[in-house]
Amino acid sequence: MGNDEVEEEYDSGSTEALMAEYDRKRRNRADDIIATQAVICILLVTLLVGGRIFRPEITGEVYGKIKSLSADGAEIMPNPIDMLIDYIDKH
Repeated sequence: MGNDEVEEEYDSGSTEALMAEYDRKRRNRADDIIATQAVICILLVTLLVGGRIFRPEITGEVYGKIKSLSADGAEIMPNPIDMLIDYIDKH
């Protein structure tokens, strides 16, 4: 008798198609992150420029706060790895 197995067609619902789509999306993830960050930066610059034109007093305060946060050497959120190293060094 012949081969009783039926070959699966390569359709969008098959396991192979889903794995191929997952791999494709996983490989393109870095590009998506970079594109998202670029869009956010462009929007922030647009808001700051528009705010400078229409509300210069508020935008000046916001810009001053951003500038002080970026110039401050203190961390906003402590690094957990550094905290773990300090804990291990103490004991």
